[in-house]
Amino acid sequence: MESQISLEQIKEFEEIYNSDKTNKMIENAITKNGLENACINRDVIIDNQPVFNIELPESRRYDQQDSYKCWIYAGLNLIKHNVAKNLNMNVMDLELSNNQIAFFDKLEKSNNVYENIINAEDMDFDFIHRESMVKFCVSEGGYWEWFVAIVNKYGILPYSYNPNAVESTNYEKIEYLYTEKVKKDIIELLDLKRKGSNINLLRNEKNRFLQENYILLCKILGEPVTEFNYEYKDKKGEYKRLEKLTPIKFKDRFLDLKLDDFVTIGNVPMYNREYYKVYKKKYLGNLYQNSYVEYLNLPIDELKELTINQLKDNVPVYMGAHILKFRDKQSGVLDTRLYNYEDTLSFRKLSKEEALNLHDISMHHVMTFTGVNLIDGEPQRWKIEDSYGDKEKVNGYYVMNDNFFDEFVLSVVINKKYLTDEQLKLLEQEPIEFKGEDPF
Repeated sequence: MESQISLEQIKEFEEIYNSDKTNKMIENAITKNGLENACINRDVIIDNQPVFNIELPESRRYDQQDSYKCWIYAGLNLIKHNVAKNLNMNVMDLELSNNQIAFFDKLEKSNNVYENIINAEDMDFDFIHRESMVKFCVSEGGYWEWFVAIVNKYGILPYSYNPNAVESTNYEKIEYLYTEKVKKDIIELLDLKRKGSNINLLRNEKNRFLQENYILLCKILGEPVTEFNYEYKDKKGEYKRLEKLTPIKFKDRFLDLKLDDFVTIGNVPMYNREYYKVYKKKYLGNLYQNSYVEYLNLPIDELKELTINQLKDNVPVYMGAHILKFRDKQSGVLDTRLYNYEDTLSFRKLSKEEALNLHDISMHHVMTFTGVNLIDGEPQRWKIEDSYGDKEKVNGYYVMNDNFFDEFVLSVVINKKYLTDEQLKLLEQEPIEFKGEDPF
């Protein structure tokens, strides 16, 4: 066979296509109604009823709009029930600031990449790109470990004391502008290193860059609040006023979940990952050397068991997944049977391992498990709180069939107290480092 497609082949393909009358019927249905509408399986939607026998109380839905801060919102969704309880406040009335966390995340990310460049032994661009040191260095996205690092260091705030700015809900402008500014700083650091500048000069320049970054972020996102008087009403409708709080004092007083006790458990069955090993993302973090992503790689059934045990204690479960395939936003259903591509398009789906090996799926979105429906102890479907408001899905919640968990959930964040002794022992391993562009 020739290396190029021949016109004779095209003619042959045309004849084969038109020899089956159902092909034209499918073509007309899809071109008129769209691919998903033509292929959707109504029975699958009916099968996934939004009813759960383990479920956390309803809470206010956040809306990240056009930002990439799902990881921040999922973190806030995990802690808000605990904060509301300690305030004696209805969780529906509590909203926490994402803007304050995003501000310090960006500032810390710039410091992290400056330090990585300052400490790099090789200043060659090939090395920098091969190691993925700068590609995602100040991106809008993030992970659980980054959320914990910022909350531990800078605290949390009620939303009204650090509300969104216009650019808080649109990642493009601030991310592109801030990334270019930081990369220009990196060029200057590399030039100084090539000239043999000492560490003191490099750090002085870094401090100047950080000061510029702080001012830039203040102008775009608003200056962070350092002290405030918190006024709210409790469950009984009684007025409360707490004076001279700082974000750290507010966190220490009303968040008694120890975030450092939570660990990331992954399910990444790909060619360069083994189960029962710990993996660490190289270079990428916000707090320098204190926020790098680590996860224990386990079989999927162990992730489910850990998730169920945490939900039974009314603690949400932070989770990372690929959700672009087999979802219906209108009904909120996530199910691998949702669209009948196999019969209509002769489509063959990649396995999870195959998709990861070829980087076809990744942990592109973070949400929160808030419920599960068990039948005879086995999960049938899962309730997921998203961060795109309450206008779509089931009042902003997805209903995930258990088959979707198998194929597209890549991580959950679990309090160590739910891990078995054997799983806890595995956490003591020296992590195996991997590069930032890997799917997880």
